[in-house]
Amino acid sequence: MADACARLGVDHAILDWATPEGRQAPARRARHAALAEAIRARGGAMLLMGHTADDQAETFLMRARRGSTWYGLAAMQAQALSPVWPEGHGVRIGRPLLSARRADLRALLRARGVHWVDDPSNQNPAFERVRVRRLLDASPRLAARVRHCLEGVTQVRAIEDGLTGKWLRTRVRMDADGRIEADIAGLEPECVARRAGLLIQVAAGRDARPRWDKLQLIAHRLCADRAFAGATLGGSRIKRRGKTVVFTAEYESDPLAGKRLDALRNLLSGKP
Repeated sequence: MADACARLGVDHAILDWATPEGRQAPARRARHAALAEAIRARGGAMLLMGHTADDQAETFLMRARRGSTWYGLAAMQAQALSPVWPEGHGVRIGRPLLSARRADLRALLRARGVHWVDDPSNQNPAFERVRVRRLLDASPRLAARVRHCLEGVTQVRAIEDGLTGKWLRTRVRMDADGRIEADIAGLEPECVARRAGLLIQVAAGRDARPRWDKLQLIAHRLCADRAFAGATLGGSRIKRRGKTVVFTAEYESDPLAGKRLDALRNLLSGKP
């Protein structure tokens, strides 16, 4: 890798990090945290990933099997915020190869005499993604149907994300103490659930949003005409005044919450 980077005139570094044993999710989190720290240390702001159309199809099927909403079925996006917080602050994920097939990339590398290393875990059937990959490889018809569905939900998600970005800019504000106020007038419960999930993440300083079923319950209560006595979810306290919903941290407020909200506004509005 060092030789390949040198030929391309690209700086190279090897990061040492403790690998959590067992499940892939903790290892993925530790890996992203180490990479984000290294990127900021070098004055960078973007982590480019090599996810392909095949990875996208696998993610679609894995989420479909878990009963994901249409929004989640749109799978990975061309750009996203770092999935770890607060370690990932100021770093975006870029995926320039989402439209490329894995086999085509390997053929290109072979043609150019470039060697690569496969992660041994990619052959371990103990992991769900490996099993799904084998299923798609064995069923070209299923793979084609998945790609067709992905095209549709990806287009719809792009529209929804643009509307969410506009809503964050025009109808959501945060004060210096991390208190978030959001106007939900005119929004349907499903939309409120999805957007509340984002603001709960920001207020609480968490990596992930609460579970979708819990967000739906809160959203229906927020949209109902009857009184809302308040609730806590995902590390955030939630109150409502009329059609304004207030989100605050349940425990200690996140000092980077304002920067995270701005980053979401820019990302969903298509701004750098």
